[in-house]
Amino acid sequence: IDILFFYLIVFKLHKGILCVENYTNEKVNIPSYFIKLNKFSDKYKYLQNDFRPIMNSDSREKSILIFGCSYAYGYIFDNEETISYIMSKFSKRPIYNFSFSGFGIQHMIYQLKEDKNIYKFIKKPKYIFYVLMDNSGHFDRLYYTCFPNILSNEYYLTYKIKNDDLYQRKPLFNCYYQFAIIRHIYNKIVERKVQFLKSNFSIYDDIVYYFKYANKLIKNYWGNDTKLIILGFSGNNSEYWKDKLEEAGIDYIDIEELIGYNIMDLNSDYWKLELDAHPTGRLWNDLLPKLKEKYSDL
Repeated sequence: IDILFFYLIVFKLHKGILCVENYTNEKVNIPSYFIKLNKFSDKYKYLQNDFRPIMNSDSREKSILIFGCSYAYGYIFDNEETISYIMSKFSKRPIYNFSFSGFGIQHMIYQLKEDKNIYKFIKKPKYIFYVLMDNSGHFDRLYYTCFPNILSNEYYLTYKIKNDDLYQRKPLFNCYYQFAIIRHIYNKIVERKVQFLKSNFSIYDDIVYYFKYANKLIKNYWGNDTKLIILGFSGNNSEYWKDKLEEAGIDYIDIEELIGYNIMDLNSDYWKLELDAHPTGRLWNDLLPKLKEKYSDL
């Protein structure tokens, strides 16, 4: 009942356009209140044009790859505040940032399995970093049917691992368009499922399983000298999966302690941009000396 009340909508004319309005007084044009489901593979070929620029592109050394969501992409920031740009100050290796807003762990696996350019054009990686968002981010995305395109009302079907392979998830309803209110309710259902899975720790086993699968793809193609490293904004219960990851040869580095005022919505310098919890360049500047100390050949 509370969910239905929250998303109670009223149809009305607003500046001559038929709109819907929820009780928070947010007005949305009718076309934007319908979501369009597409295959992620159809969108990915266009997303590649929006990746961050390659750093140290002329270097002949083994490369560094970075995967993740808007945290690693540097959503709303200039390139100079991204992890890939700041890492280039501490490394002479070519650095490729394959992250993008809305991505989850399963999208990294899709990229490693399906993006032939990663294997054809880049230099063999020495290190592969994945920036793991907090518990309410990538954990939830493992179970969503789809994820949104930030700039439109399009949603892209995501993936799950089954029988040692990657499968596209089925939409909640078999229709090309879905009313946005259905999507919001579905999100709430997923959030409650995730909270239950956290309570019995099974969600952390899923996280480990997906990363181990990604690591297997990495080792199969590039060999055992390529290292997968997880940079985690995880906080709670990170000790549960850290040991399991490291047993599988995956390094896990919890960087929760570096947050401080290095997250955008906590720093008044960034309030004019957006009140959203994304790491700033200051966080990466604090982190990279520590990474360089741990990985001397970074």
